[in-house]
Amino acid sequence: LQPVLGGIEFGRETLDRLVRIENVVAIKEASFDARKFAETVRILEKAPKKITVLTGNDNFIYESLVMGAEGGLLGFGTIAVDMQVEMFRLASEGRFREAGEIWKELLPLEEAIFAPPVRDYRARLKVALKAMGVIDEAFVRPPLLPVSKDEEERIRAALKRLGAL
Repeated sequence: LQPVLGGIEFGRETLDRLVRIENVVAIKEASFDARKFAETVRILEKAPKKITVLTGNDNFIYESLVMGAEGGLLGFGTIAVDMQVEMFRLASEGRFREAGEIWKELLPLEEAIFAPPVRDYRARLKVALKAMGVIDEAFVRPPLLPVSKDEEERIRAALKRLGAL
């Protein structure tokens, strides 16, 4: 996970050591950087055993699938679930064009949730989940702050375009 979100990024040497641990069967890459993601995939493809690549890059989920991710651990996965499941299924079947069409539909919502500053995505996700009736409140604890009314309207508009409201 990128450092701005409280994570650390693994370099080649660390990845080489991790893949040699018996119980390590997958690596989540969440740098939010397509070049770093591609580099990690190349490193893991050379591992002495199969390592599944999971994307945590909510800002380029579809592209991660094209570049070699086989799954994901994503905050964005809490909304528009059926569409994302279908996108992952199509990508796993090599039907990238169709998967990409779904991603194009999802993109306005993803952009509303993961707009700068990206650290506020948690609060934005809660606004979306509340609007959809999944949770009762969009409360966040410090140091997070509630989203602005403008952001809330942008999220609601994106949800409406998807038919999620």
